[in-house]
Amino acid sequence: MQFQVPNRRPFPQYFLFAATTLALHVVFLSPAAAQTQTTATDRKNETLITARQMSSDDETGIVTATGHVEIARNNYILHADKVTYDENTGVMHAEGHVAILNPTGEVEFADQEEVTGDMKQAFAENIGILFPDNSRFAAKNAQRYDGRYMVANKGIYTACNVCKDDPDNPPLWQLKGDTITHDNTEHEIYYHDATIDFAGVPVLYTPYFSAPDPTVERRQGFLAPTPGVSPNGLGNFIRVPYYYDLAPNEDMTIIPTFSSTDILQMGGEYRRRFDQGSLQFDGTFTRANLISTTGENDGEQWRGHLFGNAIYDLDNIWRVGTNVQLTSDKSYLQLYQISSADQLTNRAYLEGFKGRDYAVTNMYYFEDLRPGTQPVQPLVLPSASFSALGEPGQTLGGRWSVDGSTLVTSRDNSNQSLAQQGPDTRRLSLDAGWERQFTSDTGLLTTISGLVRGDQYWADNVTNPNGSGNNFNNVLLTRQFEQANAVARYPMGRNGDGYQQLIEPIVAITAAPDVKTVSRQPIEDSLDVEFNETNLFSPNRFTGTDLIEGGNRATYGLRHAITADGGARVDMFGGESYDFSKNDQFPGQSGLRDHNSDYVGRMDFIPTDWVTLNYGFRLDHSTLTPQSQDASLSVGAPIFRPYLRYISAYQTDTTGVIDEVEEATVGFDSKFQKYWTLSGAHTQAFQPQPGPRRTNLTLSYADECFIFGITAAHDDTQRADIGSGTSIVFHFFLKNLGGIHTDSGGNATFPAEFRQY
Repeated sequence: MQFQVPNRRPFPQYFLFAATTLALHVVFLSPAAAQTQTTATDRKNETLITARQMSSDDETGIVTATGHVEIARNNYILHADKVTYDENTGVMHAEGHVAILNPTGEVEFADQEEVTGDMKQAFAENIGILFPDNSRFAAKNAQRYDGRYMVANKGIYTACNVCKDDPDNPPLWQLKGDTITHDNTEHEIYYHDATIDFAGVPVLYTPYFSAPDPTVERRQGFLAPTPGVSPNGLGNFIRVPYYYDLAPNEDMTIIPTFSSTDILQMGGEYRRRFDQGSLQFDGTFTRANLISTTGENDGEQWRGHLFGNAIYDLDNIWRVGTNVQLTSDKSYLQLYQISSADQLTNRAYLEGFKGRDYAVTNMYYFEDLRPGTQPVQPLVLPSASFSALGEPGQTLGGRWSVDGSTLVTSRDNSNQSLAQQGPDTRRLSLDAGWERQFTSDTGLLTTISGLVRGDQYWADNVTNPNGSGNNFNNVLLTRQFEQANAVARYPMGRNGDGYQQLIEPIVAITAAPDVKTVSRQPIEDSLDVEFNETNLFSPNRFTGTDLIEGGNRATYGLRHAITADGGARVDMFGGESYDFSKNDQFPGQSGLRDHNSDYVGRMDFIPTDWVTLNYGFRLDHSTLTPQSQDASLSVGAPIFRPYLRYISAYQTDTTGVIDEVEEATVGFDSKFQKYWTLSGAHTQAFQPQPGPRRTNLTLSYADECFIFGITAAHDDTQRADIGSGTSIVFHFFLKNLGGIHTDSGGNATFPAEFRQY
């Protein structure tokens, strides 16, 4: 139904007729009010008009609306200073600040525009279009057909903002076309005789080019290719991804990589969402030469990887899921710059949440990617646990807890040396606890807790620690353990002139029977020991379940913090523990083997927003020699902020292996201009193998429509099948058009709207 006005009727009669027959409801106010409105019900093909004044010429059939005119029809909304409608041609002429909001979300701007009554056809000179993502389009003239096609001559598109100080200056980049056609049904833009101008200079020409309009979030087709050079991996290569939009909840990307080294590597990613879950998997494979970690050439082999995860809610309590990390060999992921992980974990699980209660059953499979000969990794099937927690104050003024777990591991020890073998373990654990907190009138906060626990083991092939090579089989062990713990805190605070101060002494008493590790006991999850300020007050400072810290001990520490009103802050904590019965279960260099533990602590010092210092330490209790240190210092303003990070520690485990690690990283970050950032870093190792590890320098530019970055890096780490080398990678992205980056392993980050896959 077109917008029509009947002939030869005075304005009051026109007003009544339009309101009833043409759904054009005009409200006429007196000139003093300076406002006339015409409205209609919001039904399809009906029209709503709002204007300050309206007039009708019966002889010419011209209806004129002036003053903040607004016309709504077929989900189009037109604004203008003045609109004239010719009932003979069915065409409206809008002029003065013309703006048309289209059903698809974009807004057209023009000085004047010819529009049909149904607004599906239009013609405008010097038109501009603003898309919902704030990108824009301008043309010398444009014509709209059938409410679908917009054909523009001498058009320009850009996602960049116009310079406020110099609006006549061209944007950073713009895409020009002699003829540009926008299909708002297919949401595609077609460019003929197109050029891309960068900083006002043409840099690329193509006779034909098409791209999705900014409203498109996903579209099937080729994505931007990724060329590059990887001297230690693929050599010269190019990735050509193709994206499949399978369904609104499902998609897939096929990524073939053509290279001078492997000819072809196939890869892909698949994603799908369900009403009650989701899954995502990605992987690659190729037929390529394999150099083992010992340096031997094993010839051409099928190599590849598969990563992914899936999760599905069975109901409002239970869900199932899996995490997959698989690779064909130890060097594939690093050689092809897919991942730097040295341990892969595969997991399948069933878990449930109900109130404060939790239960889970896991299956684990591990891959150790560290070079050299490593211990056999176990297959864990199952590892199950549950945790139940009572209401606060429900039991003797406190709350109860019940926890249990079971573990079954198996290893393929055949044809393995004794040093690589491990136990086959079956373990069942159950513990019950209780905890209550007291607060005195003076502010003393005391927490008391108790624990009763039982463990049972049945294991085979448990390594004999005496080195005889005779492993224990059919091991049956039962262990009972009780522990009581009390922790008292007395926070004391005061307000000074422009600052707040806190002093908090903390004391804990732990009582439990001595626990001696039986030589036949398998140890699966308590190998690593790391003692620091975070676990100083933990009832059990062993990790995992297999080892328990028994005995009677006192633990004490002090926290002191000062915070200024302006934000300056210093926060210090330190403490140690005293074990009344010397605990020789802990390995040497752990800091817990003697009566007195090592001193542990941390300090955060932020005197101003341009200085940040953090220092954590563990000092030998008798000599005060540093046993573990980690420190970071950054100084400066955003324009230039250098930093230093240092770590030194003894890595210990319960098998007696002790490794000393020491390294430092020095670098800087500089945001020297509004959109420009420069950063660099160098890592130097001192122990166990002194020497440089990695050096990199990155220069990047990022604004609302363009990202560019270049990174130069030199990696000094070496493996038998991966050598050290220097790489230079760059990243170039235009918003909504895409771009290229020469190395997918460059660790660059981009805004989500810039990413193509």
